[in-house]
Amino acid sequence: MVSDRGDDADGSGGRRSDPVTPGGGGPDHARGIGEQPDGVDSEWWYWVAAVPAYWVVGSAVGVAFAAVVGVLLVTGVVAGGPAVRVSAGFGVVSLALIVVAVLLALVGMIVSLVFPVAVFRDAEAVAAVRGDWQPDPASYGLVGLVGVVVQPLQVALAVYYLYKRHESIGRP
Repeated sequence: MVSDRGDDADGSGGRRSDPVTPGGGGPDHARGIGEQPDGVDSEWWYWVAAVPAYWVVGSAVGVAFAAVVGVLLVTGVVAGGPAVRVSAGFGVVSLALIVVAVLLALVGMIVSLVFPVAVFRDAEAVAAVRGDWQPDPASYGLVGLVGVVVQPLQVALAVYYLYKRHESIGRP
């Protein structure tokens, strides 16, 4: 039987205890943890997350590179001291470190140049959902573009953006 008061069968007046599910449980309960809500169809956040991930990996490799160069300097291999003969092992290690450094530099340039586009496109997708957080895509894109020159800005922006995105839609 349909009531003319507009309430549902449990007498709650049609009100929900939770904005997503009638029985509560929060937004993750309604959509399943890790699923994107209401049509957020953007995979650009992976590129945004690549910036801080790159900085962590790059820092670790940089410390290792500095340690190996320090050992080579202390042992006199780099200086070419007359009492020290350069073995083939040090040459291979040096070459490997140079190759890794060049590859990391290329990856870093790609990640840094894609970041402004990625944060702009993802902010557009998140803003289209009409959730509790409405990022301004132009602002995020411009700050990301400035970050191409001021690299630490990109890391801070990426971490902040991903945090706000997670609070708003639950992913990443």
